[in-house]
Amino acid sequence: MNILILTGKFGMGHQSAALALEEHIRSAFPQAQVRVADLVEETFPGKSRGIYKMFAMVARHGGPVFNRLYRSLDREGPAMPVPAQGKFLKALHRLVKETKPQVVLSTLPLCTRLASEYKGKQGEFQLISCVTDIRCHSEWIAPHVDLYCVPSQKTFRELVKKGIDPQRVLVTGIPVRPAFHPAGKEEKREKEVLVMGGGLGLMPEDPEFYRNLARLPGVHVTVITGKNKELYAKLQGVHPQVEVLGFTNQVDKYLRRASLMLSKPGGLTLFEAIADQVPLFAFHPTLEQEKENGAFLKEEKIGLVLPENPKAMSWLIEDALCQKGALEEMRRNMARLQAGMDLGKLMDVLEAPSVRKAG
Repeated sequence: MNILILTGKFGMGHQSAALALEEHIRSAFPQAQVRVADLVEETFPGKSRGIYKMFAMVARHGGPVFNRLYRSLDREGPAMPVPAQGKFLKALHRLVKETKPQVVLSTLPLCTRLASEYKGKQGEFQLISCVTDIRCHSEWIAPHVDLYCVPSQKTFRELVKKGIDPQRVLVTGIPVRPAFHPAGKEEKREKEVLVMGGGLGLMPEDPEFYRNLARLPGVHVTVITGKNKELYAKLQGVHPQVEVLGFTNQVDKYLRRASLMLSKPGGLTLFEAIADQVPLFAFHPTLEQEKENGAFLKEEKIGLVLPENPKAMSWLIEDALCQKGALEEMRRNMARLQAGMDLGKLMDVLEAPSVRKAG
């Protein structure tokens, strides 16, 4: 069986979900030929870094612009043309010829739309759209998608409301690497706080926030700044109780020992926290999809959205760490959510004879 996973780095969560899928599939089907491809890099090999850098700048500093574009794309849906669609489809054609996939999985809305367009004209593969946010933006929905893998029952209901056949939707959660699942993991530290901002390091820049964390009695703090080199330089070695790391591929190691995580509420980050049953206190979200994820945190009582004031943030964090019952209840709610998600259902689909014969 040949499987092509399409993704991109518009936020690191899409690529991380793709790599997690690859790991799960290789474990379930050792003989499978699996390739993960960044479609933007495949299409613009000399320009993709600049494209992603521009996106990171908009995400970091241009929230209102990003949100207007997000809402516009959601309203227009498939009617909104894809920029440079011809070039993207040419690169996708080359990938399909190279890999001869029976299955194409997408962890990025852009890839879902392009793969659907390609399949409608000349593709003979099963197309699976793996939604990586609680809110199912219209760009995830395309006419030639065979199956949708979604994070939650809330996403499931939204897709059905938009006219998708319930038989074509699986609640799998957002795929996270097997290392994040808690079986056999070490005991969590009682007052261990992990602070993250995703791969781009989108997190508070105010030094007062970190001073307040460092003053919390009996609390050890690990800060992962990702690709935010400026913040790393500001914090490194300043507070003895605060361990500062740059970009790391070992987030699971730090998450498994944490009793509380502070982070932007990206889809992948949220489901890594759920997998390890670590309550998530989200930095005040500015991007539309993260506002939806923050609302989900509160609705399901698995975390909360922090205020913007650094002092108020520290009060809430200290209060949660001192009241063990509150965090324990959040962990129980995370366990309940986990029980309703099953990535194994996707593996069952991939094992089906109809999939193996496709292509």
